[in-house]
Amino acid sequence: MSPIRVRTTSDYRVLVVVTWAGNRKGKLRPYKILKKDPEYQEAFKNFGNNELIGNLNYQQNIFNIIQRFICNVYNVPNVIDVDGARLQIFIDSYTVSDVNEAFDLKKLRNFDASNLPPCKSELLQQFLRANYVCTIWNNAHLKNPTTYQPDNTGWVLKDDKYQFKWFKGNQLPSYVRDSLKTQSETDEEGDVEDDHAIDWSSSDEENDNIDDNA
Repeated sequence: MSPIRVRTTSDYRVLVVVTWAGNRKGKLRPYKILKKDPEYQEAFKNFGNNELIGNLNYQQNIFNIIQRFICNVYNVPNVIDVDGARLQIFIDSYTVSDVNEAFDLKKLRNFDASNLPPCKSELLQQFLRANYVCTIWNNAHLKNPTTYQPDNTGWVLKDDKYQFKWFKGNQLPSYVRDSLKTQSETDEEGDVEDDHAIDWSSSDEENDNIDDNA
């Protein structure tokens, strides 16, 4: 195996091990995709490069290539953005062939979100963690393998322990969050009305059992 292939494979394994970007995709398919594309190999070869931490423009360029790689892994080769790939997979799964066709809610409830690639904000944190681990591996022969701290590289310090930083920003778009909140409030109101209906029903039954001659 060539030196670039050894280096590329090493960094690729870090991304797979440190992240869930290849969830349920195994290692063989991603490796075959990596093996065929020199651009992906060059991108992975840059993992552990200090410039990936200090130069945001350089980091974004490499991250964009990794996004395309992940899209290929999830069999959406014509999409270059993981958020776009997530949308495309969802559309392919649920678009109806006839506008009059009823939407299958049962099918939607059984949908496994792990079949989707990670969203962009989550993948970025996975990308940063993988790069940080590679900076240590690349300098493992030194007394101090890295001068960087885990903060802002996919981890956060909480209660004196480092934990994964899953994403930056809001978990859901505001309109989705508001929609879920409205639906939750509607469901709660429905529960209250059902409770009242039960009480009224009980009262009617009790009245029916009263002897008018008593």
